[in-house]
Amino acid sequence: MAFTSADIDALKRAIADGRGARTISFSDQSVTFNSISEMLNLLAVMQQDVNASTRQGYRVAAVSKGV
Repeated sequence: MAFTSADIDALKRAIADGRGARTISFSDQSVTFNSISEMLNLLAVMQQDVNASTRQGYRVAAVSKGV
């Protein structure tokens, strides 16, 4: 499942919510967590996934006249 920035924001809101929300919906799935540490672990995975998908590489061509 590819995560989005909206998914990250939803999880951050649930973590910050002091009422102890443990079930969160992402796109078409609902996830129930046992602890805040599970939520934080998923948050780290989600952030890595989103950062990896937005990272763009580039190539540099080197040419010479052969002299």
